[in-house]
Amino acid sequence: MSSDGHLAGLFAQLCVLEQELDEPDFDDDSEMFSQAAHTSCLSQDQEDHEEPQEDANGSQEGESPHRNRTKSYRDYHNSRGPGSLAAAVRLVLHYMRSKKVDLPLLLWAISYNLLELINDELVKFERSAFLASLEFLCLLRTWHTPPRGHSRGIRSKGARAALDTFAFERILTVARKEMAAVGTYMRTQPDELSSDALLSIRISDMKQDVQARAPTLWRLLRECSWTPRQQKENKLKDPDATILYMISMSSFLRSNRNNALQRLMAVYLKSCGTSAKAFDTLSSVGLSMSQVWVYGALERLSKSERESLWEDLQVFPWFGSHDNVNFRFRVFEQRSDHQSHFDSGTAGTIFIIKDPAAVLPSAALLRAHRLSDRSRSLITGTEVLALEARSAPRLATCAIDMILQTLLDSVPFDRGTYEHAADDLLKPAPCPGRLRVGAQSNVRQYILDTVHIEEASYDGNMRVMNEWLRQLRLDTLEEQKRTGMERVIPWVGDQLTTSRLRGLLHFRRDDYNSFERLDWLIPTFGWFHLLFAFEHSLHSQYYGTRTGLGLVHAFDILGRKGLHTTSTQGTFHHTFEEALEHTFRAHIRALWCFVGGVEKLEDLRTRTPKELLALATQIYEGHASTFALTRLETTLAGMPQKLLDPLHRQIIQFLRDTLDYIVLRRAVSHGDVGTMQDMLPRLIFRFSGGSNSNYTIEVCELMQNLQYDWTEDLKNHIRTYCWLTNTGGHEDSYIPVDQAEEYNVCDVKYTFAAIIWKNPPSQLAVIKSTNH
Repeated sequence: MSSDGHLAGLFAQLCVLEQELDEPDFDDDSEMFSQAAHTSCLSQDQEDHEEPQEDANGSQEGESPHRNRTKSYRDYHNSRGPGSLAAAVRLVLHYMRSKKVDLPLLLWAISYNLLELINDELVKFERSAFLASLEFLCLLRTWHTPPRGHSRGIRSKGARAALDTFAFERILTVARKEMAAVGTYMRTQPDELSSDALLSIRISDMKQDVQARAPTLWRLLRECSWTPRQQKENKLKDPDATILYMISMSSFLRSNRNNALQRLMAVYLKSCGTSAKAFDTLSSVGLSMSQVWVYGALERLSKSERESLWEDLQVFPWFGSHDNVNFRFRVFEQRSDHQSHFDSGTAGTIFIIKDPAAVLPSAALLRAHRLSDRSRSLITGTEVLALEARSAPRLATCAIDMILQTLLDSVPFDRGTYEHAADDLLKPAPCPGRLRVGAQSNVRQYILDTVHIEEASYDGNMRVMNEWLRQLRLDTLEEQKRTGMERVIPWVGDQLTTSRLRGLLHFRRDDYNSFERLDWLIPTFGWFHLLFAFEHSLHSQYYGTRTGLGLVHAFDILGRKGLHTTSTQGTFHHTFEEALEHTFRAHIRALWCFVGGVEKLEDLRTRTPKELLALATQIYEGHASTFALTRLETTLAGMPQKLLDPLHRQIIQFLRDTLDYIVLRRAVSHGDVGTMQDMLPRLIFRFSGGSNSNYTIEVCELMQNLQYDWTEDLKNHIRTYCWLTNTGGHEDSYIPVDQAEEYNVCDVKYTFAAIIWKNPPSQLAVIKSTNH
């Protein structure tokens, strides 16, 4: 057949095909074309952007005429059988070949490369139909990985190389743009370093911000770090923090000014005591700033914090605390003037009260009160007994609640599945004297420059106080006058510090003016060291011997070592506190089974909350109170010695005293200053009976002040702000002020040990530290 005949036959087949496509069941092509042409002419901007538009959520707008036509054509060929579309394609390809046009040339021509076709209405419509089609993404996947040929068993190469190259180029382009946006977000200036700037950084907010600026890069790294199986099954790990640091490290390597996260991490790592070698290693891989930067940063932070301290002193109420700090200096080449030795100094902290509800104690009212007859009264033993009698019902409620919570928190009882778990009777007892929790009630700490002055003597404490006033810029004549006439400054310390300061008040009571007499100084002991003394008293009373009675038998069963002698250093406090609580809980659980008449704690789940509360009350009154002990001694009075049960008596007494300790410890951690004050009479009884004269005097002095020597505003101020401080912002994260001071001493001794020394190790001159 000649070529002319072939072309004539091809044209005839195309005409037949067009007639079939123009059947009444389908929209007229010309009408559809006119509608698309009308839509494309709305504006010049729309003509330049013919690709499908997306809404704010990333989804394409409603069905376009292009997709409707493609769908109608597909439905038509499907209705005519499997060979209809294949035959039509062959005819079109033959026609293209007759016109010297192949598929690459056709796609190249309609893809914005021929000027005469860019604005051609027919070409624009067909181009949009192709680019907006649902088949386009499927085509790309098929071109990249064509199906395997069944006859040969070999997969065609397709367009894999070209598509891979294009995709890689696009990913690089997008990654560069997104990393530039992240770099702008992470960029900092050296003069922007401050504690407020560091504390304002929130990792959760940073995750969202970085993900918004680099969505493609974030998704790519998440796919690399998180498998589909992990996404379904892993409930513990979260890849977002890792991805954030990957992007942050990359941004830091592009520019060392993009260091918002690295600066925060460097300060955190330094606060954990990270070594200089570790800093240099982490800095080389982009995880943190270098050790040299940390040195300069802490110096700048120290200066800025000192400026903030001076400003806050003029605005907010404040109080102070200090404690001794001991350093061990080791030498490896001994000489007569170069030996290993210990040296002592003093570390101090100023606590700024930024609570808007805080009321500054009035110095004028305090002076007037000291001149009144009431301040000359002394608290008597009868008054102490009366105070204990008034506080006993409140402390009994706390003790019963502790016994009840011991059962509810046990694993066998399984509070979470208990039928009446939400009953009000099972909730912790209300604490009227509890402190408020919130950001406004927090107290800010400023660490002063550590000084080479011992504070064990009266003269040392006087020199230390003068040094603190100098650092606070309160040593001028005008400030001394204001301090003596207008200021009331509470000062918290351990028993030794408080007794020395109180001795200074006694020694200087006849000086010429109120500043020299230290009328402005209000020393008060810290409850952290009082808890130490309470523990040591319990240890002395109940540890016992292996041949007799005592806690030593329980500690041997539990395998607790190092508890035979008391200590204020090392892990004794934590180990003894934990062992004491475990022993107490074991006794209480046994009493629940005994009093409840059951063999296992699980059997108590059938009891109602009212019945459980009654059983807790019965346990307290019959087995863990002074009433139970008195009743036992009355019952056994006059009985033969061989019938007496000393173990029973000791267990009752142990549970009673340990309950007081656990209730006090819980009151401290939950900010219940009312319960802490209620416990003061019993603390006097314990320390005086245990021959601890130092804390007997301290507790008596505090009760004297609360009853007679302090004004109401001063008493409320001391109870609310100077006993406890909340560093975590939670209901159970209160710690005594002297414990916060111990944490600061630890930082001075160890965390900043590598950068604090300004003189040779043989001297302790000045140690500079930053805000903790």
